[in-house]
Amino acid sequence: MKLTNLALCAALGATLVSAPAVAQEITLRASHNANADEPYGVGMRKMAEILEEKSGGKATIEVYDNATLGDEMESIQGTQIGTVDIAVTANSTLANFVPDLSVFSLPFLFNDAAQMDRALSDPEVLAEIDAALDAQGFHLLSVFSAGTRHIMTKKPIESLDDMAGLKIRTMQNPAHVDTFNAFGANATPIAYTELYGAIETGVVDGAEAANTNFYSQKFYEVAPDWAVVGWLELVAPVIMGKAAYEALPVDVQAALDEAGLEAGKAERATYLASDNARFEDLEKAGVNITHPDVEAFRAAAAPVQQKYLETDTQKKIFEMLKSVE
Repeated sequence: MKLTNLALCAALGATLVSAPAVAQEITLRASHNANADEPYGVGMRKMAEILEEKSGGKATIEVYDNATLGDEMESIQGTQIGTVDIAVTANSTLANFVPDLSVFSLPFLFNDAAQMDRALSDPEVLAEIDAALDAQGFHLLSVFSAGTRHIMTKKPIESLDDMAGLKIRTMQNPAHVDTFNAFGANATPIAYTELYGAIETGVVDGAEAANTNFYSQKFYEVAPDWAVVGWLELVAPVIMGKAAYEALPVDVQAALDEAGLEAGKAERATYLASDNARFEDLEKAGVNITHPDVEAFRAAAAPVQQKYLETDTQKKIFEMLKSVE
């Protein structure tokens, strides 16, 4: 009897030890700096939903909005030290860690948002981007959209010639500066927080932006002309630390990769719909919207593309993105 009880106790102990390992859920912490109802938040919640479904409830994602877990730089660093599992980050910030991704700063890398979506849905293209990240200790889950960039000014832009001599605010990015200088403007990197006042007082004549922030920040009050050029499709990679990704069970890795691919498509569609809806808002606000010949802008920017394709990896990613029709 005593032996039976001991055996029972041993079996019960083994059950108590092993049961949580079987039933335990994997919860990943995801960080982004936008509001919950904006495209980044929508995309990350879609990823969480799909992961939970594809993993049979084994894994889920807790989404932290509004930079709750830190700004983009802190979130990237968090994926390296384990305080953050997944980070959505501006490509310009991530390129500090993965220089080959600066290819996404090139003008007219994509034909338009639709072609970008097709390219970033291509498994071979994503695998090449992931290889660049892998070399620096990261894993790619998805690539979100951060909007199509156009040009705001205090006078109408009907053609490339109208850019001549205009002081245009750009990000502090060498490729962006060179692009607007190639357009004939005088590129002027200044802080985003100073932009409204800089246009109002004539420090600059305009800036480049996406529909969403042009409208939400009411830049149209001081720069009422909006030239639809689409000179840049801004992207935001969604990443994990390589070590954290590889520590996941293989089936969860597969489910997470599938969730990332589908969530990327959903986020890009959400951003495009939001971006397009702003055109109507801008028209109601009295903005003068022009559509100059984009091909002239493309031709002017072509030398900038070649100047900043410095590594074999950049050239390969560039050619792969361009090859997707």
